Amino acid sequence: MKIQVFIPTFNRADKLRRAVESVLAQPVPGLEVVVLDNHSEDRTEEVLGELSRRDARIRHIRRPQNIGMIPNMNAIRDLVDGDFFAMLPDDDVYEPCFLEEALERFRQNADVDFVACNALTKIGDRVEKSQLDYWREGRCGKGTAVLKCLLGHYPLITNVLFRSSLRERFFFYPELGNVADGFILTCLFASRHSYISKRVTGYWNNDGENASVARAPNPVDIANVALSEYALYRKAISAGELPARWLPVLALKRNLSILMASRKIGFDRIRNESRMMELVRPSTVLWLRLLDRARVIAIFVGALSFARKCYRRVMVSAH
Repeated sequence: MKIQVFIPTFNRADKLRRAVESVLAQPVPGLEVVVLDNHSEDRTEEVLGELSRRDARIRHIRRPQNIGMIPNMNAIRDLVDGDFFAMLPDDDVYEPCFLEEALERFRQNADVDFVACNALTKIGDRVEKSQLDYWREGRCGKGTAVLKCLLGHYPLITNVLFRSSLRERFFFYPELGNVADGFILTCLFASRHSYISKRVTGYWNNDGENASVARAPNPVDIANVALSEYALYRKAISAGELPARWLPVLALKRNLSILMASRKIGFDRIRNESRMMELVRPSTVLWLRLLDRARVIAIFVGALSFARKCYRRVMVSAH
């Protein structure tokens, strides 16, 4: 059995050391750590050289030039040649139990294609939340978790172990930005069986650059991501990766995202500066303008936020 953990990195030598060491601490046989170095200019090569002299399970792939973050991650699927694979960003870490826990769930559930384990979000030294607060422990049949994913409550992809048969599905669309992983996981939850483990097996560090991107999105970018996401989901439906019954929900999600962006800078700016006129029918644009003037989005957002809090409270109490 061969397990590969891919770590894309760029100019984060000190954080990379912690990430690599957290993978090497996994007590499982057949492990390979593949570092995808996007032409770092700091001490990355020195750090990896030091670690490699102590542990031969490290493989360092250095790009001759910087190809961009997304292309660097998308190279993973062409490098998978084992039985299982995972991706760990260079500033995140695993608990020593991650691979052991995931492999045990695969052994107990032979028909699942990926196992999602619990990872807590950290800002500095403070633990904020877990994406799996909205989930139950156990086997997840295909198609049963799509709505949860569409609401943004998908697991952190960093703590998911995939069978190698899914490598072709492991593709991050650049136009989706920070929600590209959500698209991957939503389509997989729609078409494959999985297992959810609520055992804490890692930490996602949402500080520094990550926090600034996550907390201050540009309204035009929000609209463009929503438009691109809807178009890609339509393609996924055509390809049989997602049931067509989800199309109305996807359209609603797109439209609500556009209206939320409009609240910040105005509908006319979103219409003129985003790809709305290119990707949305004129009749839908007219309806969106009317809904924006009626300000119904404020009521909907408040109700949705309240429902999410109640659901999370119930799930946490049940656990």
